[in-house]
Amino acid sequence: MSGESHFTQMLQVLQTVESLPEACQKALEMLAVEKVYDKNDCFATEGEYPTDLAFVCRGTFRAFYRSADGIQYNKTFFTDNTFMIALTAMITGDKNLINIQALEKSTVLLFNYLKFTRLFDKYHSLERLARKITEFEWAKKEVREIRLVMNNATERYAFFRQEHPGLENIIPQYHIASYLGVTPIQLSRIRAKLAHK
Repeated sequence: MSGESHFTQMLQVLQTVESLPEACQKALEMLAVEKVYDKNDCFATEGEYPTDLAFVCRGTFRAFYRSADGIQYNKTFFTDNTFMIALTAMITGDKNLINIQALEKSTVLLFNYLKFTRLFDKYHSLERLARKITEFEWAKKEVREIRLVMNNATERYAFFRQEHPGLENIIPQYHIASYLGVTPIQLSRIRAKLAHK
């Protein structure tokens, strides 16, 4: 798929959220930079100062925290047709606290965050679009945090499968276990139990 068709792919996703005028579309196209990440490459790294947001054209990334003793905790996954960003660091200007890593060879469109947000004054529809996407992602984050506390592991696994259909066939099970807050052995038991139902 060419860079042009990847941009068209992104526009089709954006238009389901907010209609953008042609001039705004052209301004975005001028900013878009296509990049391929190999498996295990990082889009964002803790301790650095991120500058870009990205649209995932094809591929899978995970966002994770690393504890002081080196244990990794998966926070979320980014898959086809989603936007990813180390948002807190970008907004506060502080060092990044999360890592975002490719779990397979992936293609994205990169946008410099400052240049992207400078378009808001000229194109209010783009600002509305960004707000809607941020609100949607914030709501998803809140629901997930509630589920981690209120739902058992089997229920959390069912929600994961609804939210990310087919992803468990692409990425290692230990990444899913980390995301769900269980051990890989617990996840294997849950999957085995469900398979026999």
